[in-house]
Amino acid sequence: MEIRFTDAHGFDRGSDGADMAAVLFTRTEVEAGLVGSAVERLMLFSDDARQVRRFAGRVILVFSGYDQDPRPLARIPECVRFFRRLDEHWSYWLHFLVPDPEVIRLALLLRLDVDVRMQRGLQVGYGLRRPSQLAEVLHRWFGAMNALHDMHGIGDAFNESRSRAVMAALEGWM
Repeated sequence: MEIRFTDAHGFDRGSDGADMAAVLFTRTEVEAGLVGSAVERLMLFSDDARQVRRFAGRVILVFSGYDQDPRPLARIPECVRFFRRLDEHWSYWLHFLVPDPEVIRLALLLRLDVDVRMQRGLQVGYGLRRPSQLAEVLHRWFGAMNALHDMHGIGDAFNESRSRAVMAALEGWM
């Protein structure tokens, strides 16, 4: 697997041949609540049909600068605020995120109002403050994915396959 680092200005050249993309959010931009650059980087994936196809299910999120913080990202208020503001401008997560339970759940935990219900060492269990919020967010995200597929002429078979992969990643969590 080849890993390449690029920013928004070198994305077209830097993404050629990449098998996966890690979208990096720095602690500086997160704490300042500056989502503009992050939205610009994410739009490079969603605005180009070639990138939409290439990076379907091949994106992970990385919050840089929080390695020494013992809290899970979903318990860091500035990460939650940043992701929610970002989600207001770009909601194609279900198309692009790696269909791994941990990746999908992280995005949802950053987007939903949750409380810690159990913690054993590094393992944390969460409960939804408002269970209907999960359905609302998933409805919005699936709608965004469907709109993206319509915009770029991605067929129903792929859409159904992607939807099944996302639901499988959430199995046992909902």
